[in-house]
Amino acid sequence: MNARYIILLVFSLFIPAQAYAVDGYVGLGLGQSEINQGLFGEYGNAYKIIGGIRLHPNLALEAAYLDYGKPKENLFGVETEYEATAVAIWAKGLWPVTQKIDLLGKLGLAAWKVKETTTVFGSPPSTTTSDGTNFSWGVGAAFNYWDRFSIQVEYEDVNADINTMTLWSVSALYRF
Repeated sequence: MNARYIILLVFSLFIPAQAYAVDGYVGLGLGQSEINQGLFGEYGNAYKIIGGIRLHPNLALEAAYLDYGKPKENLFGVETEYEATAVAIWAKGLWPVTQKIDLLGKLGLAAWKVKETTTVFGSPPSTTTSDGTNFSWGVGAAFNYWDRFSIQVEYEDVNADINTMTLWSVSALYRF
């Protein structure tokens, strides 16, 4: 499935939902990513851009662009760099623990793309690209101490063909 179709699906879900929306939000998150291909995981600095609509105190629809950074590995002279991105949509369940704290879980789909560049003992690099659409999930907590602003801490996992792409992040959300 192409990323364009996922974006169209996201907008088609959000347009009718706006009539019932309790809360819309946008945000930016920073974190640590891991791209795992079997035994070893490579880590990178990551960011994400988030948008969503809270339809009910316990349900939201969310979309995000995730950039997993450029994790690198160097194993016995073979250097590999990964460039990974994803566009994801989730149905997000929220459980208000207190008036200011929500626990959350989310399930959805992510269209991902990974560019892998390998250099063997300084030779010219070779590049391969893989992409796909796979199941995605996440868990976390939201801290809603301000009227229009909240902090969200999350773990997200995309079960991509390369094995898994994960992201630990802290996000600042603005509600409107």
